[in-house]
Amino acid sequence: MLVLNAFGVEQEIPSLRRFAVEHAVTTPRASRDRVGSGKGPVLAYVLDERTLDFAARLARGSSLAIVESVHAFPLEGWARQLGAIDLTRPNEQPEPLDSELAEAIERLAFYKNNGFGDQFGKQQARRILQDLRGAGLMERDVILGALAAKGASDRAVRNLGKLMDALDRR
Repeated sequence: MLVLNAFGVEQEIPSLRRFAVEHAVTTPRASRDRVGSGKGPVLAYVLDERTLDFAARLARGSSLAIVESVHAFPLEGWARQLGAIDLTRPNEQPEPLDSELAEAIERLAFYKNNGFGDQFGKQQARRILQDLRGAGLMERDVILGALAAKGASDRAVRNLGKLMDALDRR
């Protein structure tokens, strides 16, 4: 199946148009009836946080291939967290996360329950992020991507991004 941020994108790209002729095409806004439980491989094209979360859930137990763009949600942290393979460089392995950064991401994942929307979750996230900034490990794209790979909802990823942006303004 093909997962997009919005319908119509597949018509602009010849290879996606051909793929869409033979496979289901969906977006996070489409009815779940369109794809059922989503069992099977997923090709996702230029995602945001919400569409990444949706595509990953549809691909659970199968394969997920993602086309990334510099103008969309950055996938470096996601790939490093999962050990994903870059098909344009199949002989290169993703760089593992620094152990201190990996441990901080684990702690952030622990506090993500309410999408960093409640006061306690925000406080804990701010504390962890301040520690990362102090250690010179505040890699926004890597942290957000890795948290998404750990199953954080799109809301949690967006809210954590807002907390990071607020810390950067200080």
